[in-house]
Amino acid sequence: MVVLKLLLSAAIVFLTAYLGNMKASKLKQREYILREAVTFFNLVKNEMKYMMCILPNAYEIARQKLTTPLKEAIGQIAVDMVTFENVDAVDRSIIENISKLDSLSSYDKNIIASTLKSLGRNDLESQINIIENGIEILDNQIKEANEFKITNSKLYRTIGTITGIMIVVIFI
Repeated sequence: MVVLKLLLSAAIVFLTAYLGNMKASKLKQREYILREAVTFFNLVKNEMKYMMCILPNAYEIARQKLTTPLKEAIGQIAVDMVTFENVDAVDRSIIENISKLDSLSSYDKNIIASTLKSLGRNDLESQINIIENGIEILDNQIKEANEFKITNSKLYRTIGTITGIMIVVIFI
């Protein structure tokens, strides 16, 4: 009976510590996706400015350098841009695909989606300005995400472990 209690107690502590680590890794993932979004927008800007690529092709070329879930979202958006002739359908596709990025906050998603939705509706210089503004805002979000990660990652891991220990103590 004592062995069963010890095993159950250890399992509870490990489970809550694991949950705390998962929450901390989500903070790291947010920062990484935001950095990739900045990389993506820089690549799109370069493709449009120097290679004179049309928007879906620029998205597809820039998307190849990504490794996060943003890659799949941008890929689907590029396909939908070619498939749909209606601007509203493309806007819905952008919102749907960007909203699937769970690690980002709603503000982060809105920045990326609004930047993507604004592209393709103006001349080249205006689009480059839109991208640069989006990058500037995302840089600020990256700084915020990094500060939040630094201050709260250890906190989430510690709270997870302490919660498990408290549960074990209460039930023993």
